Amino acid sequence: MRIISDTIQLIHPRLQEAVAQKKEGPIIDAINHVIASGCDAIDLNIGPLYKEGSHLIPYLLDVVRNLTRLPLFIDSPNAAAAHQALATGHSEIHINGFSLQAKRFDAFVPLMAQYQEALFVGYLLSPEGSVPTDPDGRLQVAADLFTALEAKGSDLLDRLIVDPVVVPLMWDEGPFHALEVIRTVRTLPELAGRPIKTMGGLSNLTSGKVPLKKRTLMEASYIPLLAEAGLDYILMNTTRKASMDAVHAANLLTEGLPFSWAALKATP
Repeated sequence: MRIISDTIQLIHPRLQEAVAQKKEGPIIDAINHVIASGCDAIDLNIGPLYKEGSHLIPYLLDVVRNLTRLPLFIDSPNAAAAHQALATGHSEIHINGFSLQAKRFDAFVPLMAQYQEALFVGYLLSPEGSVPTDPDGRLQVAADLFTALEAKGSDLLDRLIVDPVVVPLMWDEGPFHALEVIRTVRTLPELAGRPIKTMGGLSNLTSGKVPLKKRTLMEASYIPLLAEAGLDYILMNTTRKASMDAVHAANLLTEGLPFSWAALKATP
């Protein structure tokens, strides 16, 4: 699994103010902190930043690209913000994400066709925007998403990352949903008849008022299940060292490479 850091939230007042006023210091500090975590990519949750002016997203990406060439996922429900990011021409800019909701599908899929180097995350939500609650509900949504995308272009599935939507365990039937995500990830290639890239948002699993020790224990228990199911990208808080160690250990077991203790990363 490749680790995507979701640590940077531009809805945080300090970072939002720094971008709005073009103060590089706090942005540089935040990005360098994430880079130091050892992640493989960075998710930039830009919140309402696109409302502040079309110049701010290019400014932010210029600052980030001066620090790192890690892939960036622009996390926004707004297609205009995605377009602003993609239009900068920076390499490895990807979009997180869209769903079968008509308004979002119709806004994002033309961008998917236009920017052929970018990956796009597609959430397995119903056309009404809800999380499927029935067994196989996510797989039915996935089948509908595949059909809808193939109708727009035969190559679009190659650049799709499917997010089955991890939900908080405290939701009604939270454990059911957690296991449905695992089963969905495992079944998607068979459903599509081809390899399908997948992403899971680990931070959602334990969201809410959860003691840190219990949060990290549950994350460390869920990570091997995601790895064994074949998840490609794990979106997570990379400041949680125990969870990062669990991902590295799970990868060592599931990537099919010769095992060595020296290859195992572990926080002292």
